[in-house]
Amino acid sequence: MRKDLSEAAQWFLKDFQKILDDFADGLGVQVVVVDREGNLINETYGVQKACQMIMATEIGKMRCHDHFKSAVSLVENKEGPIFTQCYAGYVSLWLPIIIKGSLIGAVVSCGGRYDKGESRKRLVERFTKLIDEIGITYREGFLGAAIDQPLIVTKKEMAQRAEKLKELFDILSRTAYTPLKEVFE
Repeated sequence: MRKDLSEAAQWFLKDFQKILDDFADGLGVQVVVVDREGNLINETYGVQKACQMIMATEIGKMRCHDHFKSAVSLVENKEGPIFTQCYAGYVSLWLPIIIKGSLIGAVVSCGGRYDKGESRKRLVERFTKLIDEIGITYREGFLGAAIDQPLIVTKKEMAQRAEKLKELFDILSRTAYTPLKEVFE
């Protein structure tokens, strides 16, 4: 928890974290909030096993942050959600957080991958290349987590996730405008 915030903003973030954790649990995905530079505002929760292993490496952590940073710039001029794939091939949903016409950050939901009809052999090749690029040491564990454990999602499911997150965040931003603004400054 950030100590530079007012008591009201800290209270808001604590309760907000609980809500996001429940939301992530219900969907089996990660939900985080980032500022306009792509820095995490809240704790990560619901991170799929493969992503945990990726982020345990310095290169993986750097690539995730770079993805967050570039995706925030994509939502800057959008009013609705955008869908991207990270460098590892997982799907992410980005909802801009706009207060008084200014982008202050984004709500991000990561988790799952689109079924592109890739064979298991092709997935093993793709994820083995990733293992080598970022230095994951537990090869078999990562391949199992990367291929077998993530949700297979459709664009329709991602759109439904976006709508639920948007409704949730709209309610929160209306009820806690001042602490929310402070969190992002």
